[in-house]
Amino acid sequence: MSDEVIHSALTAWATKDLPARLLASQVAKLLNCTADDVAILASAGKLHPLGKPRPNAVKYFSTVELIALLADREWLDEATKTIGQFWRRKNARRNDVASAQ
Repeated sequence: MSDEVIHSALTAWATKDLPARLLASQVAKLLNCTADDVAILASAGKLHPLGKPRPNAVKYFSTVELIALLADREWLDEATKTIGQFWRRKNARRNDVASAQ
C-alpha cells in the first residue's frame, strides 16, 4: 500500500468515526452487500479476518485495510465478480436439483 493510500484510508477512518475492527455486518454495510457476501469474500481470500479465528468464531476485519480496499477499483471489481459467480453457481445447483425431482 502506498503512503498516499494509507493516509487517505486513515483520514476516511477518522472522519467516519469507525472502530479499528469491524464485524461482518459492518463490513457488509460499507460494501453495500450482505453479511453472507462478506463470508463469501473471506472464503475466497478477498477479505482477511484479523487473527486466525476458528470457522464458527466471530470474525473481525481491519477498518483501515477495508477502506484502502474500497479505494481500489480493481479490488471492487474482483469482489463483485466473486460474489456474482458464487450466487450464479449456487442458483444453478438449486435449479438442477429442482428440475431433477
